[in-house]
Amino acid sequence: MSPSDPKPVSPIALRLSVAYATVGTNGGIYIPFFGAWLAWRGMGPAEIGALLSTGMLLRVVVPPLTGIVADARNDRRSMMVVLFAMQFALYFALNFVTTPSGIFFVAVTANVAGSAASPLMESASMRLAERFGFDYGRVRMWNSITFAIGNVVSGLAVSEWGLVVLAPWLTLSLGASLAAILWLPAPPPGHARGQLGIKLRATAAEARELLQSIPFLLFLMASSFDQGSHAFYYAYGGLHWKEMGYSGALIGAIWPLGVVAEAALFAISLHLFRIVGATRLLLLGGFGCVLRWTILAFDPPFALVVFAQFLHGMTFALAHLGAMYFILKAVPPRLSATAQSLYAVFSNGIIMGAATFVSGPLYALYGGRTYLLMAAMGVCAILFALALQRRWHGGRITQHADGEHSDAI
Repeated sequence: MSPSDPKPVSPIALRLSVAYATVGTNGGIYIPFFGAWLAWRGMGPAEIGALLSTGMLLRVVVPPLTGIVADARNDRRSMMVVLFAMQFALYFALNFVTTPSGIFFVAVTANVAGSAASPLMESASMRLAERFGFDYGRVRMWNSITFAIGNVVSGLAVSEWGLVVLAPWLTLSLGASLAAILWLPAPPPGHARGQLGIKLRATAAEARELLQSIPFLLFLMASSFDQGSHAFYYAYGGLHWKEMGYSGALIGAIWPLGVVAEAALFAISLHLFRIVGATRLLLLGGFGCVLRWTILAFDPPFALVVFAQFLHGMTFALAHLGAMYFILKAVPPRLSATAQSLYAVFSNGIIMGAATFVSGPLYALYGGRTYLLMAAMGVCAILFALALQRRWHGGRITQHADGEHSDAI
């Protein structure tokens, strides 16, 4: 093969791309319409709010536990299989459950299973990318692409047939995800045998050591304030644009623009990391938050709204890539799932949950000016990223050895 020939696609990268594509489709169906589906099934606003908030609270507890178990067994795939199988079974059950209490239990459990599976998938992807030499971002971008496609197609389906299609479609989508996870490489026979209780205690102790590490805590704060600053946009962005006079079709057209920018940056993620580094990626994400949310806070002309949408590539993608590469370089592989789960808990659970909670009353009082709180969170992300630059020098942040390196993911 000559130097100018394209590098062949890794079979492992292809399998991961398929897995990410199916998971992105799930999100593209679920996020725009699940709340409306709950209302269609007869749940009131208070019941819907209780269901969604319960799922958010449990996300703080369950993912770290599943991450520690997966790390203790040195097998993330098997835990993902369990969690995706649970989600598939629960979404299948939603086609038949009719009582509000039954829907509440099934939907919350499915939500928590999905939130626990996501950091395991990121952990497996980073481990495999490091081992086989492919670009993590080029498989992760398929999640973004199919998420946008899922938004559009699910909107057309609901317009044509109504919300009745949602539960069957989610069931089929989760079935595809489960099949894709099963297609990932299985651990060697007898891989996880041994004294699991001892391994769990050791992994839990190492997780506590991570949480006592100043660089890791600075990383959690920098990445969480960045990702958490999206809270108002995710919860009220579409509503605010509608109140500004934007049509539903126009909102549907501009919303995926950020996903396009996100996917484009994921496609060159390894190149970006080699040039910029993990902490500077986090820093750039924070600067993007300050710029994007300040623009949107003043109800700008449409051209600036479009520009702000493309800044999603900075506010989400660059910061997320910084987080992934920090974990890869700073955390021993044997703790990768635990570290990913803690990142998910802080960014998408604690910080975003708190920001979402305060955004409602602030929006009622100040409207779009609430974006200024999100910009202030971006400033916090910058300050923590600068502190991380001073305290972390690019190496492992725990004293434990990297541990066993096997074919398990």
